Amino acid sequence: MKFSLFVACVLALIATSFIMVRADDLQDEIDAAKKKFCGGIAVSAPAQNAAFTDPSKVQVTVTRTPDAQAKVVNGVDVYTIDNKGKAKYIATAWKGNYALNKKATLTVNLSKVSGLKYPGQFEFRVWVHNNAGPDCTLMSKVFKVRSSASHDNAADEEEAFANLDQNIDRGCFGVEVTAPELGEHQKVGTAFPVHIQRDSASHLETIDSLTLMKIDLDSRKPTEVQKSYSNKQTITQMLNIKDTIKEATPENTAYFYKLSGTTQHEEKCEFYSHPFYVDA
Repeated sequence: MKFSLFVACVLALIATSFIMVRADDLQDEIDAAKKKFCGGIAVSAPAQNAAFTDPSKVQVTVTRTPDAQAKVVNGVDVYTIDNKGKAKYIATAWKGNYALNKKATLTVNLSKVSGLKYPGQFEFRVWVHNNAGPDCTLMSKVFKVRSSASHDNAADEEEAFANLDQNIDRGCFGVEVTAPELGEHQKVGTAFPVHIQRDSASHLETIDSLTLMKIDLDSRKPTEVQKSYSNKQTITQMLNIKDTIKEATPENTAYFYKLSGTTQHEEKCEFYSHPFYVDA
């Protein structure tokens, strides 16, 4: 009976290891396919921090290198982004079949899309069709649209734009470290999961590092504890990392994670977890 239980445990461990290895292999295959079929194309406009005065004349430009596989732009979705960096899909603002050779520039009429409010900040998701493989999706940089109804409120709109989070302009939003949770307690020497979630509208493409930090609750001074993860990893929806804290610190100390990554537009971003505690 004990031997059977031991064998079952060993088999379960082997199966789990196989699944984890297979999952890594599958992600590598997905990354390779994405590079093959979606490499060489990019959304070059709207530019970062671009502001349009007429919602009916917002231009989006897609560029393509000569050897790229994707060749037809067939859809443009519009998202609104609030002041906290929460992106919300609204509608498909443009549909068609626009041949993509070296460059394609489309004019998107946002005034025909219901549910949009101005002034506001937005982003596009551009669909590029590939006859030989999967379709590709590209996120534009965040842009702003003013109201074209009147110039009387131009000063108010300018002030509203000036108060927006600059991290959102750079595409640093839509990623959250969901575990450890706020105020959660971990034990010294015991492995625990760090969960990273990414919204589909986020610009973040790769995780570069995960750094464990601690903060003295009296002085509020943060210091680095360890590099918990330092391999570049593509993230689509979720990434789980196991971590272990080897020794505890005084009771007036809290811990948090600093997540560093890179967007598809080569912007460097940092995100922070909620504070948690470590017990001896």
